[in-house]
Amino acid sequence: MPMNFPDMNSLKRVAKCHEFRQPHQNETEADYRSALADHVQPRDQVESCEIRNKVGWDQFSPAQNRGSP
Repeated sequence: MPMNFPDMNSLKRVAKCHEFRQPHQNETEADYRSALADHVQPRDQVESCEIRNKVGWDQFSPAQNRGSP
């Protein structure tokens, strides 16, 4: 099932599910998003791409699809 991760709150929730740390003080959303996606990638490449792209796989643009594994 595709999932969207549009904001920091959604990232914090999924981080908890994947036993990943919460954001560091003053860490940007973009930096946290990238670190979380890197953490998730070995377990679930699709979800990692959804985290990076902010939207579920069913909403990926053609460019986002080309960047997917």
